[in-house]
Parts: sequence; structure tokens; C-alpha cells
Amino acid sequence: MKKITLLLSAMLFSVMSFASLGEGYTKVTDITTLAAGDKVVLYCDDAALGVTGYNGNKDATVASTGWVEYVVEAANGGVLLKDGNQYISLTVKNSFKYAATGSVCKVTAAGVLTCTLSGADYLLYQNNGEGGPFYRMYVDKSTDSRYKPFYVYKVGEGSGNTPGGETPETEVTVSDLNYADAIYYEYDGIAYYDFDLYNDSDPETYEYVYPELYFSVEAKSKTAINGTYSMIWAGLWTSTNDSVLTDEESPVGSVTIKNVDNEGNYSFKGSFVGTDGKTYTFDKVLPVWAFDFDTFEEVTLNENGTDNPGTDNPGTDNPGTSNGATTFDADVDMGNATTDYNLAAAFKVSKNGVTLDVTKGCIGTYNNENHYRIYKNETLTITSTVGNIVSVEFTCTANDDEKYGPGCFTVADGSYSYSGAVGTWTGSANEVVFTASLNQVRASQIVVKVATATGVEDVTTVVIPVKVMQDGQILIKRGENIYNAAGVQVK
Repeated sequence: MKKITLLLSAMLFSVMSFASLGEGYTKVTDITTLAAGDKVVLYCDDAALGVTGYNGNKDATVASTGWVEYVVEAANGGVLLKDGNQYISLTVKNSFKYAATGSVCKVTAAGVLTCTLSGADYLLYQNNGEGGPFYRMYVDKSTDSRYKPFYVYKVGEGSGNTPGGETPETEVTVSDLNYADAIYYEYDGIAYYDFDLYNDSDPETYEYVYPELYFSVEAKSKTAINGTYSMIWAGLWTSTNDSVLTDEESPVGSVTIKNVDNEGNYSFKGSFVGTDGKTYTFDKVLPVWAFDFDTFEEVTLNENGTDNPGTDNPGTDNPGTSNGATTFDADVDMGNATTDYNLAAAFKVSKNGVTLDVTKGCIGTYNNENHYRIYKNETLTITSTVGNIVSVEFTCTANDDEKYGPGCFTVADGSYSYSGAVGTWTGSANEVVFTASLNQVRASQIVVKVATATGVEDVTTVVIPVKVMQDGQILIKRGENIYNAAGVQVK
């Protein structure tokens, strides 16, 4: 486990040290002195409060300790301020939120933070009235004593977000991983895969070198692990007695697994929030050894990940010999898309192993009909984990290459045509990318068909006993020896 560190660029500032922030903080009165990679905090001098950042919430929060150090990114006229994978984003007046795309941040000559919206500069203020405090954006409240401004301070060497303290670690990248076990088992009519990603320095003796990251998902198939999954539980061992787990009472995170070379190597990209409040992220390509927990026999993975689950996956909906069509209806299948065009952003909609992934858009409504909006120059990526996509049909709100029509799409692979309000793609791929090159596209319905699985032998389901656990860990067989997930030999 490695703590995320950032290299700060050396810049010249007029030094103005403030005891309330401790040593090493400098108020920024000229935004051009900030460089990409610098870190800043947002702090209210009058109220002695700092902005705590994203941390899983859409809205800004403040506290007397524990505020976030934003990473600076360059932008025309100012900077973008990033917290993890989110940016400060002023989407509407009176709203100080976080989004995948950021608003341009500037400061006044006095160092007061401003964000630009529709050509106007809005200021973040603490409103002590109306039952507050509230934290909102206004064009100008400098003459109103109820409103206290927030300033931008650059973080220098030796500074911490409390006097003499250290910046709390909110995101941890788990990188020292070099091997993965995929353990298949069935319990109570449902199939699962437990994944164990670890650092194994000696493949002959299997002596563990931590970290060891593990998570469980509901299996899509016994012989194919490609796909995006919600984690049922997850954890990380940093030593034999130091671990962080997830809260089993709530969703813990997600992971996307993809075959990369048809030679047993898979990419694992995901994250989960531990009970310590930190977000643990990982993005590694690892060789995978898959085996059946009950028999300890190796499972031969279909490297293309397109096999028919058949009867070897009793806990999921078995599509039989034909995976058929999946219809996405914008009135019903909204995923995490916003329905406010002012808040347009990236969104995903998943159904039956098929996912629509839009880089920027929303669910719009016109003439009482909902539609998926894919903004101009943005992309719609359609992926399938249940078979290759063989056709996609769009029903749009306009005809041909008119604005919002199917003719506004371009696609690099396969064959794409359109007639009237209907656009049709045909080909064979587990991922297809459509770009709204000519103009915005609005589709009320998207029908995705995947290939019929052929030549796949069904496997007879066997009644499996409850899986054996020891000290809450799964048993793993390597050679003639059996170990628990902490690497301790138990048999």
C-alpha cells in the first residue's frame, strides 16, 4: 500500500503567513502563480473553517479540521481544482458542488475564491443567516456582513491542514500486486467468485509479501470473468495483523475485469471504501489462476469471455442458447443519468450484462417523451459481458442527419446506416463506440442484440456443500499445500 504523493512545482509568491493555518501556507492573490500539480486549501479566515472536499458527497462541506488539499490543473483564465476524481464545479447559481468536469476557479486581488458561470464570477460564501451556516455561490455579497468569503492558500513545505498536523490520507492506491487467484464456488443456489490479488515474491514457496487485496462478486459465469461487478465485500491486508475491511451493510465498490491478451492475463480496475473511510483504488494487469473451491481443480477460463453461462451458474439469470436483445427505454432505464440538462455529465445505464456509457449527456424530455442525450463531440460506448454485440438500433427524436437524428453519429468499426429516425449498427464486438460528431443525438430507445452462443457445453450442476472458512478467510490450495488468505499454511 502506498500513500499518494504529489510533486509540488516551485513557484514565487508574496509571502503572507497566517497563524490560524500553521506554517507553510501562502494566500494566493495572483492565480497565474499557481502551476499544475500545486496543492491549495480553501479557508475562511473569519470563520476559521476549511472546505473538506468531495469525499463521496456531491455538495461541499466545511470543518475546523480535516479539509482537503486540492490539486491544481491549468485552465484558461484560471485553474481547475481537483479532489480525487472530482472537480469543484459551479453548475448553477447558489450551488457549490463536485463533478467529473470542473469550473474555472480564480481569485480576487484580496485572494477571495471565485468560480465562473456563464461569464460571471461567483464567490463562495458562508451564510450565517437563515438557520445556517450554508455555503453558496453569489455574484457579490461583499457588503453583507452575514456572508464570510473563502480564500485560496497554497500549501508549502512543512504545512498541514491543522497547525502542526499532517494532511489526512483519503485515497490509497494499492499497487504492489503481481498475481491473482479466482476462486469459484456455489452456495445456496448462487454462484460467486472470490478474487485474491497479492504480492507473491516466491512462486515456489508461496511466501506472501503484502499487500493482499481481496473481494467477492456474484459470478456471471464459471468460465468467463470479463465484466463489471459490484463488490459484495472487500478487504486489504497490509501485514498479518493489519487489515481494512468494508462495511457489509452497504455497497462497497465496483471492479472491471478484462482479458488483455488471451494468455491468462487480466486487467483489474476498481475501488472500494473501507471502514476507515478511505477509498482504496487499484488498476493492475495480473496473471490469473482460477480454480473450483470444492474440488480444487483448475477452471479453464474462456479467454474471450463470451461463453454461455449454461447451467454452471445457478445463481444468475441463464439466457439459454441465445442471449437475445436488450432494450434500453429512456422512460424506464435511467441508470445514474441526471434529468437536469444544467447538470449534464457522464452517465451509465446497465441491463442484462449490457452497458451504455456516455461521456457527457443526460435524460431529457420533449413532448412528454424521455430520451438519452449524447452531446455533440461526446461518445456513447456500448459494452457487453454476455456475448459479442451484433447489432444496435437507435430510435431518435429527429430524422437522418438533422440535429438530434441518428445520422449525427459516426462509428469506426462495423457497419452503420440510418433511415428516418432509426439508426442501425451491425458487426461483432464486445465494445462499440459511437461519436456524436455532427451534432447532439437524442434517442428514446436503444436496442442491443448480442450473439447466439454456440458450441458451449452445459455443465451439470452439482449440490455444493457450504464453503469451508478458517478465521473468516477462504482456504487456498497451492501444490500439495493449503493456505488461508493471509498466507499461513493450514494443511
